[in-house]
Amino acid sequence: MAQVRQGALNFQRELAAVLRESPAIRVYSASPFDLDERRRLKDRFGGDIVYFFNAEAHQVTEELGLDLQFLGEIPDEELPRRRTLVVGMPDAGGSTPASILRKSG
Repeated sequence: MAQVRQGALNFQRELAAVLRESPAIRVYSASPFDLDERRRLKDRFGGDIVYFFNAEAHQVTEELGLDLQFLGEIPDEELPRRRTLVVGMPDAGGSTPASILRKSG
């Protein structure tokens, strides 16, 4: 909670503010109800919460100059099957997020 109070999730507000100009932005996290997946991600990446940014979201974070530490890319088949949309407009097509990720915590 201290990180939230200090603005650790500021990227969510910044990206949500530009959704109208960049509607393809998507940021996902593992479903809060999938405890096994969240544990697997924590073991793999070392954070309590791992965020997955699609290419558009990654590009916009760079354009806005947001101070995020991206760890790398992973193939789409390694993304959580059950995930929650953190930033973005839900789409009916069910597109998968791209493979850029960030660690928090």
